Amino acid sequence: MAKKGRIGVLERRKEKWGYFFILPWFIMFCIFSVYPLIYGIAVSFTDFNLAGKTFVGLENYRNLFSDYAVGRSFIGTLRYAVIVIPLQMLIPLFVASTLRDHSARVSTLIKLLIYMPGVTCSVALILVWNFMFAPRIGMIANLLKQFGLPAVSFFDNANISIPIVSLLVVFSNLGQNVVVFCAAINSIPRNYYEAAELDGASKLQQFINITAPMMYQTIIYVLVTNTIGALQIFVVPKLMTGGGPNFTSSTMLMLIYDTGRF
Repeated sequence: MAKKGRIGVLERRKEKWGYFFILPWFIMFCIFSVYPLIYGIAVSFTDFNLAGKTFVGLENYRNLFSDYAVGRSFIGTLRYAVIVIPLQMLIPLFVASTLRDHSARVSTLIKLLIYMPGVTCSVALILVWNFMFAPRIGMIANLLKQFGLPAVSFFDNANISIPIVSLLVVFSNLGQNVVVFCAAINSIPRNYYEAAELDGASKLQQFINITAPMMYQTIIYVLVTNTIGALQIFVVPKLMTGGGPNFTSSTMLMLIYDTGRF
């Protein structure tokens, strides 16, 4: 009993030191995250300018939700997210599941090739894609000419530009998710798969009954981070379409940036 009591005292001391070490981070978190959030919510109910603040209630929110640009940007953000999130989950899962059956050398090489676009400057990737989809001199335009089809201005129509921009976002960010999923799959004991193969389970059944349940926490983590990233898309649509035409390919973050500049 005395030994257990001594262990309890040591554990409580460790907990106190743990709180002490996270205190600097917690203070910075409160200053730069919690306080601005609370202050921003409070200010949103006022008419704020250099002369002072005047309480206006929900007037700012009524103006916000009745604004055309806000509505179009909100819809545009959702359209990007609907394309980006599933693809950034399913493609890396498929790649990671496929690489499980290959040697470490082949797996490492493929992961390196997939990860390379993620470390490339986004502006360089955007310039290449803009050249590819240029309506007159682009590679796609030349292919269309070879088949006798008319040139298409891809970025003048949101129904075309949003999928194109979304694909660039997806394929430039696949590498990180592939590495995370590969690490999770490689941590699953291989004897589970060997037993499933002896029972006659197909690859799909193995994925559904072994891989997915064992990777549940990793899948949730990647889903949350991808959702946050998809709702914060900014650089690619800003440089490729500028939010046009008429805010149809804009995002909420782009609108905040454009509004805050003036």
